[in-house]
Amino acid sequence: MNEERYYDEIPYRSKIFKESLPENSYIAGLLYGVNGVLPDKARVLEIGCGVGANIISFGLNHPKSKLVGVDLSSKQISMANELKKRLGTKNIEFIKKDILEIDKKFGEFDYIIAHGVYSWVSDDVKRAIFKIFKECLSENGIAYLSYNTYPGWKGKEILRDIMLYRNGEVSSNNKIELGFDTLRHLKNNALDGVIKKVIDDNYDDLIKRNPSYIMHEYFESINSPNYFHEVASCAKDSGLNFLCEADWQSSIFPPVNENLNNALKAESKGDRVRFEQFIDFIVNKTFRRTLFTKAKPKDEVNIEFSNLDKFFVSGNFIYDNTNRVYKNAQTNTIMPKGMGKLFDKLSEIYPSNLSVGEFISELKTSKSDEEIREFYTNLAYLLCSKKVDFSIYKKELLNDIPKKPKLGKNSIELVKFIKEYDGIVSFFSPLYDNIQLNSDCDYELLPLMDGTRDIEELASELVNLEKSGKFNFIIEDMVVEDESKIESMAKAYVKDKVDLLFKFGFLV
Repeated sequence: MNEERYYDEIPYRSKIFKESLPENSYIAGLLYGVNGVLPDKARVLEIGCGVGANIISFGLNHPKSKLVGVDLSSKQISMANELKKRLGTKNIEFIKKDILEIDKKFGEFDYIIAHGVYSWVSDDVKRAIFKIFKECLSENGIAYLSYNTYPGWKGKEILRDIMLYRNGEVSSNNKIELGFDTLRHLKNNALDGVIKKVIDDNYDDLIKRNPSYIMHEYFESINSPNYFHEVASCAKDSGLNFLCEADWQSSIFPPVNENLNNALKAESKGDRVRFEQFIDFIVNKTFRRTLFTKAKPKDEVNIEFSNLDKFFVSGNFIYDNTNRVYKNAQTNTIMPKGMGKLFDKLSEIYPSNLSVGEFISELKTSKSDEEIREFYTNLAYLLCSKKVDFSIYKKELLNDIPKKPKLGKNSIELVKFIKEYDGIVSFFSPLYDNIQLNSDCDYELLPLMDGTRDIEELASELVNLEKSGKFNFIIEDMVVEDESKIESMAKAYVKDKVDLLFKFGFLV
């Protein structure tokens, strides 16, 4: 089976990879002294774009940007163009193209994204990806590359080998079923040793994964992980420098104690690639999302307090009276002390964000210079640790749930597309989050959130859907038949769904 036929048979589910997008890369550049192009005016290329959800979400937020998505699959490019048409994005071009055919004549881009491609192609295509970075990336441009890594994938390769061995030329769905059956048998019967440990460590997570993910990782003809230093070496040979991980927290705060951190720094002699490779050995790293640039980044993060004023920040927090600390309401992470006024204000306007500069100007009227410096220090820590959402753009969203909830037109069109194409794309938010939909009822319920119905009326519509046989409410594996119970469960479901949609910025 050739590669295009393979992807046409099992299209990879298209969703948002928030840390691959230019806003994230731009901030990473600032942290390490690289001044990239502002995302709202950027030229962006995505290699292996699939159905295009990732850059479509970005294009909707930044209509003045210019975006190009390329993919080998004509089927996925066709669906990407259909989704683009339905959502009215006019600043994106989707092109069926082989990576090997792209060179400097294709154009120059400020950000290039290659997610879920590098480890699943032949060596000549890997080289071609770095050739694209070299020839098509602008002077201060930033490239994002995701890939499977050793040493962590050494163990996962055992699972892949076992499942591939069990399967011959059978259909895709049967491959997954037979592969899992083999792993289940070995999990229950294998003797203590490496194979049993690898299966025990990975089986429960594996069986929860989407079929397209399993096919992509475990049944493609190629899955060729690399050590980080190998990828960084290819980048260097192409005139690129390692910037940091897209999740820069792991680069700034490596998950080791201070003594080991100092020892590794001494061993690495200032070589950041060597240092991070040692970290990969320690944590058994399986996957990386790395940023590269033609520019020369600083060796360490150096944040000017005045630069923090340019950011906007958002978050939702609760105060733990028992422990007398603020916590992130989503992650339960303990927040730094002395910032309660900010956390209260952010929670008040959530999910919108506020200007750091404006907030601190107001804070200066009641705080000493020393307190302001401490506040800046804590803010820099929150940025580097990703414990709070930072943006370079103002985001004004609803701060209260309206009596009659209303989804934006694009969100309703997206739900219809997801239903029609059997979940080929995620339900993505204006804030770049992927939201799981219940296909049994959400495909019918969400389009009804057009601002003409309140919670009670939406719940009544959901009850009607249940009565029509679209779905059933279940308690302890039993179908609920009591009408009053069905009505109360419908209302609770609608309320929870509306709360979720509000939290992620869907309501208008």
